[in-house]
Amino acid sequence: MREISRRTWLLTVLTAGLLVVGTGYWGYTQHQYKQRLLTYLNNRNQKAFFEMVSQVENMEVLLAKSIASGSPHQRSLLFSNLWMQANGAQNNLGTLPLAHFQVARTAKFLNQVGDFAYALAKKDPDKQQITASEERKLAQLHREAGYLAVELQRIRAKAVEGLLTWGEVENQAPKLKKAGLTGISAGFEKIDGQMQKFPTLIYDGPFSDHIEQKAPKGLTGAVVSATEAKNIAAQYLAKGNKPLFRPVRVRSVTGKIPAYRVYFDPAAGTGPNAVVDVSKKGGHVVMLMVNRDTGGKTFSLRQAENKADGYLKSRGLIDMVPTYSLVQGNNAVISYAYRQKGVLIYPDLIKVKVALDNGDILGLDTLGFLMSHHKRNLPQPKISQAEARRAVNPNLKIREARLAVIPTDTLGEKLVYEFKGKLNGDTFIVYINAMDGTEEKVLKVIETKDGPMTM
Repeated sequence: MREISRRTWLLTVLTAGLLVVGTGYWGYTQHQYKQRLLTYLNNRNQKAFFEMVSQVENMEVLLAKSIASGSPHQRSLLFSNLWMQANGAQNNLGTLPLAHFQVARTAKFLNQVGDFAYALAKKDPDKQQITASEERKLAQLHREAGYLAVELQRIRAKAVEGLLTWGEVENQAPKLKKAGLTGISAGFEKIDGQMQKFPTLIYDGPFSDHIEQKAPKGLTGAVVSATEAKNIAAQYLAKGNKPLFRPVRVRSVTGKIPAYRVYFDPAAGTGPNAVVDVSKKGGHVVMLMVNRDTGGKTFSLRQAENKADGYLKSRGLIDMVPTYSLVQGNNAVISYAYRQKGVLIYPDLIKVKVALDNGDILGLDTLGFLMSHHKRNLPQPKISQAEARRAVNPNLKIREARLAVIPTDTLGEKLVYEFKGKLNGDTFIVYINAMDGTEEKVLKVIETKDGPMTM
């Protein structure tokens, strides 16, 4: 009997020991995994940031050279290079873990430089000279690029000193801001605030600046007060009738759509905070962002789309069709286009960000929709879909076809047939003008681990 008790005691001790060792090993491996993940994120973001700083510095130099150059052919080369540098900087900026409102004006500036350079590079150097007005605009862009390069260099110096890592930015930005601490994200917000004070670029090119100048077509209704804006923002953040956040501060913001920016804290206890922009005219939500970390993926992309669909409908944003989805970390960003009488209207764009750990809506971007949306008098196609197919490369194996409206470089719109198909193992989307059968655009779809991209 005594022998049995002794064996039981030994077995208990052995089991407890194994549990302690197992738990310790599991904790150690989780810690190691988290450290590797943080290192990966930090390296990835550091690389994108450093490349962006270099590209902005190159932009400043290229703008200076283009002003100094007296050779139309040399200028054409400089503008082509400038266009590539601006696009590269914009792409790298887009990969950084920064909120849209922190970099909106900076992103717009990079887009403007790229579009302007592209428009100038397309000029025939033997026939079209740079005008005096364009010279002045180049000088203006050069000044702004110089400011941006200097400020980015200051942030880079901080990053090099190790004052803040990018992994910490992703996890700690809201807490740092709440604590009044400065870091990389705060540096970008400062730059963006300063760049909003620069005069709006005006040029005769056909691209983004016209978007900047045109009045939003989707803003309807009367001007709302700050109090009304707070209520509207709170409704967009609520889950059913349950308020999840309480407004703590409101300030005015400028931009394409003047708005009230409403800051929220959790309705009770601790938790994530949120920011919502509500247009002053009509009280439309322009941007919504909930700042919280997301855990592992338990929702599929399809389930995330269902969540986003339901959210848009519950907020009165109907007839929106999901077009593309992108997985970013543990979140899904789903793009929607408006549908009018069966025709997809690509300029009327809305993006929804869904957390893949629990399906929460963490972001909403309706800027494209509010800038473009209006009831269109769509013409009847003058050619049939079958006739349009004949304009497509016969080697393209077409899988999908539909009518759509796409924006043009001249800020107009065209009714097209959209054909999606495969050629030599690659996926392409071809747009054929529905009025005259002209091939308007060809996009190559690149499948990445995060979702499809086009170029």
